[in-house]
Amino acid sequence: MFKRILVPTDGSEAATVGVRYAIALAQRRGATLLGLHVVDVKLLEGPFLRDLSASLGTAPFVNYQNNIAMLLDERGKAALRAFCELCDAAGVPCEARLATGVVPRTILENCGLADLIIMGRGGEHNQWLNGLVGSTTEAVARRSPLPVLVTGRDVPGYNRFLVAFDGSAYARQALKTAAVIAAAWEMPFHLLTVGGSAEEATLDEARRYLQAHNIEVEFVRREGDPGETIVTYAAECAADLLVMGAYGHSKVRELVMGSTTAHAINHAPCPVLLAR
Repeated sequence: MFKRILVPTDGSEAATVGVRYAIALAQRRGATLLGLHVVDVKLLEGPFLRDLSASLGTAPFVNYQNNIAMLLDERGKAALRAFCELCDAAGVPCEARLATGVVPRTILENCGLADLIIMGRGGEHNQWLNGLVGSTTEAVARRSPLPVLVTGRDVPGYNRFLVAFDGSAYARQALKTAAVIAAAWEMPFHLLTVGGSAEEATLDEARRYLQAHNIEVEFVRREGDPGETIVTYAAECAADLLVMGAYGHSKVRELVMGSTTAHAINHAPCPVLLAR
């Protein structure tokens, strides 16, 4: 699984963390990486700055859009060169693409022939986010038809991973993904359910599904706030990866990040894989 991995990069330190994680994973799993840099079309809209210069009584910017477009294009090419150099040094096959558009939308438009998207937890403004996910990462994770792995760590671990399971449709998909990962990567995992009167039935459902798989699993029940409990237990069991369902239980709710998912991807001590 995950033989073609899309890795968006803006050349920032946080994005490079995602690139390095993807390279290490691709080395071990024989995957090809698809590097993508999107020139933000919003930065090419000159009318705002021309109107601003007029209101300040200054001369309008001469050839503003062409100059900015050239600079942004060169920055994108530099980011992709760095991506390809890292892949070549690691012996990982790669492709690189430069595109222009609304950044999250363009990333998703280019994910059709990929199996997974890997992104750093922040972006070019990561120093202002205190480790929280950037708006582009959040938007891609919310709308992607593919699994999205969000990481603040540049090296994968292979000791164990954690699956958060609440019995929802997205959680069931996460469980299926976890079963495939556990078998392919030969990794044990912990399955965690949090609170609720139906938690025993939820665990039983997961047990029944996993009976058909030859996988080492530890089942765990905890009480408390789901987001905080998942993050706390991920640290407690030293998970190398947290697998959980992507938020959105309806077409309306898919437009808003769920609190449990948001807390997990912002605060988990390990990379988070969101399954759909």
